[in-house]
Amino acid sequence: MDKSKHDTVVVLDFGAINSQAAAKRIRKLNIYCEVLPYTANEDRIMALNPKALVLQRGARCGEATLGREPAADLTKLGIPTIDMGTADYTDEALDDFLIRTCGVRQDWTIEAFINEAIDAIRAQVGDGRALLAMSGGVDSSVCAVLAHRALGDRLTCVFVDHGLMRKGEPEEVASVFQGKFGMALRSLDASDRFLGKLAGVTDPERKRKIIGEEFIRVFEEEAHAAGDPDYLIQGTIYPDIIESGWDGGKKVKAHHNVGGLPEKINFKGLVEPLKYLFKDEVRQVALALGIPTSIALRQPFPGPGLGVRCIGELTREKLDILREADAIFRAEIVSAGFGGKEASQYFAVLTANRSVGVANDARTYAYTVALRAVNTNDFMTAKFVKLPMDLLERVSIAITEKVPQVNRVVYDITSKPPATIEWE
Repeated sequence: MDKSKHDTVVVLDFGAINSQAAAKRIRKLNIYCEVLPYTANEDRIMALNPKALVLQRGARCGEATLGREPAADLTKLGIPTIDMGTADYTDEALDDFLIRTCGVRQDWTIEAFINEAIDAIRAQVGDGRALLAMSGGVDSSVCAVLAHRALGDRLTCVFVDHGLMRKGEPEEVASVFQGKFGMALRSLDASDRFLGKLAGVTDPERKRKIIGEEFIRVFEEEAHAAGDPDYLIQGTIYPDIIESGWDGGKKVKAHHNVGGLPEKINFKGLVEPLKYLFKDEVRQVALALGIPTSIALRQPFPGPGLGVRCIGELTREKLDILREADAIFRAEIVSAGFGGKEASQYFAVLTANRSVGVANDARTYAYTVALRAVNTNDFMTAKFVKLPMDLLERVSIAITEKVPQVNRVVYDITSKPPATIEWE
């Protein structure tokens, strides 16, 4: 992506819960913007040659508007500035400020991004070859199509089944990308390898690190088998970077393709075509590229997969239990018409809790499954979905009848914040 072709707006993030609200609003105006921490120095701000500055103060959960001052003296920069923490701020005021007062060009479009992303991939890879990690999700799917257009047969796509996928997903990935897109896809069952590395590990951050590093090691081996491609292509998106600490930002958690990377990888470099896009923008790109809606609008699935939805140590038995319970819940959600706008993301979690129950007049001691359904526009904040009680009852009965290792089902009614969407 050639950012120099577009006017840029810089949003200074003061750590508020709605820190991405301004950026999302600006992007919807077809204006390119980037988010920097409020501590960014003058050189870093000016390196982006911004046409305008937006101070995103907002408020923390239940707290007053943040009043901290930036490290840089913004008045010295000579850049028009609007403070979103003031009482008279409105979305319309922001629009008017950027378009009329600052004259920022509205040329940040999906079509422009696609063309520039393809050119950028070609420029970075040159005459080399690239390896792409294919998960079947929208991020890696968009990367695959962009990279395929840019590199043709110099792209190798690899799908690794790490044993942490949802029920039926490995088969679906092979069917869609070998059939619909006609891409050469190497499929590898590495579940024993991953679960071996994860044996005995209970800390969620260690899980993410192990899964991320093992992914890289697997791809290094696959790269050798594919003729040692020069670059690794990843579907990193903007929230991944921001939530992982993003150059001084507040860390929420490590993402497998950001904080989970090992210090040394055996590629010349990483290609990250989507690293400045929000999730909704990635979906728009997917549809523009002709990717089926079943993938383009598919609910997000974390890189570590069920590894962060299975609390405690990961075993094949526990993951199989979770796969079945999750499949039942997702099928019922879709059947009831709650998938999509009503519920942006919905899944089951296998907790580490076991409790006493009764089945066939006998005592049981089995797992508790937690159900989670949230609605969100940007995945930075989210509200839990108030699912009908009859739907939750059907799911509970189906899970406890079809998955005998589970005898209790609960529903998570916590929003983000204070919780994250995922449990780990």
